[in-house]
Amino acid sequence: MKRILILGCNEITKRLVLALCADRSLASGIAIASENREDSDDIKNLAARRGFRVTTSAINLNNLEAAMMMVKITAPELIVNLMPAEFTQAAMDMASQIGADYIDGRLCGVPLMPLPTSLLSEQFKKFGAFQHAKKTAVCGAGFNPGVLTTIVRSAVKNDFFEVSSAKFCVIPGDSADKSEKKDASGESEHVDVLYSEDIKNPNAGKGVNAAQPVIYVSEGKATQTEEFSKEAKSSGGRQVFMTSNPVITDFLKEIPDIQEASYYEPVVRREGRKVPTEKIEMLRGLGLLSDKPVRVGNAIVRPIDLVAEILPKRMAETVTPEESKDVVYKGEASYEIYVTGQKNGKVLTRLYKITANNDEIRDKYGVSALEYLDGSAIIAGVKLMCLDKWSKPGVFTPAAFPADLYYEALKKEGITVEEGESQPL
Repeated sequence: MKRILILGCNEITKRLVLALCADRSLASGIAIASENREDSDDIKNLAARRGFRVTTSAINLNNLEAAMMMVKITAPELIVNLMPAEFTQAAMDMASQIGADYIDGRLCGVPLMPLPTSLLSEQFKKFGAFQHAKKTAVCGAGFNPGVLTTIVRSAVKNDFFEVSSAKFCVIPGDSADKSEKKDASGESEHVDVLYSEDIKNPNAGKGVNAAQPVIYVSEGKATQTEEFSKEAKSSGGRQVFMTSNPVITDFLKEIPDIQEASYYEPVVRREGRKVPTEKIEMLRGLGLLSDKPVRVGNAIVRPIDLVAEILPKRMAETVTPEESKDVVYKGEASYEIYVTGQKNGKVLTRLYKITANNDEIRDKYGVSALEYLDGSAIIAGVKLMCLDKWSKPGVFTPAAFPADLYYEALKKEGITVEEGESQPL
């Protein structure tokens, strides 16, 4: 049982608070701090009707000193960070300085080409601070990479003698609205739009449709290929392409024995789009594409990361919730994990599939199916931390803890994994 501070107010916040209200063995107190306190008051009132007191406050993580004063009054033992990625470092600093455990749902600042000496993500720079404070930080406890790596590790333990490869295929659903809509003349409205991926591309500003590198694991090493160079079909026959994803870096760092790993999703070819190089050069001239950290108030940020968060995302059919706010998905969404290995002297592939219906979930919760699943994963992780089942000093992903523990916690949140033999992806 812990005193919990939730940073940020969204649909996951609401579901988490209701889950904590339903099981009084988890939280001795709940506080919500968001940029707009009024956003939290509805949740506060909802909890009150269930006999649970929730306090709310406004917080500005750009002013870490003032935020620290508020947090010290709240005195949380666990901080749950649901705020945008640019506030991750400040939230982790806050947790380590006041001696609180910490959890978030994603990995931030994952290197484009992971090296043996590189960190898994920017969050791991805080390892020493949490180790010194004797507190636990669990990062990436959402579906990606937390659940994906957990399912593979569970398969390694329970279903195979030896695993040689893991392939992930993520289908967000059928898109009703494309992010690149056309005007009455049939021309794209976004010809001159500068996208987040454009400035993160190492070839930024060098021409039309500069190829973006795609990273996968081959023979146990990070390997690079060009986008759209490798394609496959999902179990439902959907065309998907290999893309880069943080789960690949998590594999390299946490599951090095598996020699092959790759990630696929449906994406849209952007033939003929001209990257607005003049805008890239203007940002570069202003120093806004620098990757050297600078202080903004009490926050430390890399200018390129801040600009990337502000710019729209380029892909029309990406799968992460952050990259698909302008797309309304309908029908079935799914995560497919194809694990290939040896069992009883034979090489076989098993498919582990999680599905959810966009229409049903949007009607009930107002979010996409993948956002809902991501929230369920975070809630499962928070419960494990409240019960001290994820506990050791430092910064970790869920891959650092027993797979079966998280797997069982996910089932309790209603996440059902269908399993069966399959053809390889």
